[in-house]
Amino acid sequence: MLLTTLFATAAISFGGPQTSATAPTPLACPITLEAAVKGSKVTDWSGIRFSYCCPGCDSQFEKNPQAALDKAAKAGKTIGVFLFDPITQMPVDAKKAKGGFSDYKGVRFFFDKAGEKAKFDTAPAKFAAMPKKEALYCPVSKEKVESYAKSSGYGDFEGVRYYFCCGGCEKPFAAEPGKFVPAAKEFVKSPTATTTAPKEGN
Repeated sequence: MLLTTLFATAAISFGGPQTSATAPTPLACPITLEAAVKGSKVTDWSGIRFSYCCPGCDSQFEKNPQAALDKAAKAGKTIGVFLFDPITQMPVDAKKAKGGFSDYKGVRFFFDKAGEKAKFDTAPAKFAAMPKKEALYCPVSKEKVESYAKSSGYGDFEGVRYYFCCGGCEKPFAAEPGKFVPAAKEFVKSPTATTTAPKEGN
């Protein structure tokens, strides 16, 4: 137990991923860094979902999401949840994730299967990297992707993150990304924050 505590403390002190074998600590509002309120509006940006403590915070966050994320990371707060398993690059349901989670630079990453967290923790900067450009357009099926939450996964190539429309697109893309990316060229842009009202029951 003592060794585990020392390891966790060292990871936090040197900027490593913060993890827990128990329930995650509550997320913070990206603007006030106070506890986010369940049932508030949510904003999706760069594949990460953020929630707030009170009305008005969403519009402030939308002005500069990266600045808010940097501030939270510096303060040691976790303000967003990545909607995908960073190892498989496919959607993950936080409530059903069997591989635990890791908090890294303000974002909580969940893992679908056991063992994935250990892999992430050895190189968090690699797996948590968020490209500055993205395309909500499947380059394989040549279809628009409605949102991060509607995507079946993603693939990165030459500094751009491409989101897929359905299962099966990730394999051909991974094998020959250069073959498919020209189809999505006009859809490549900087991540855009999208805010929605909470669904009933959330």
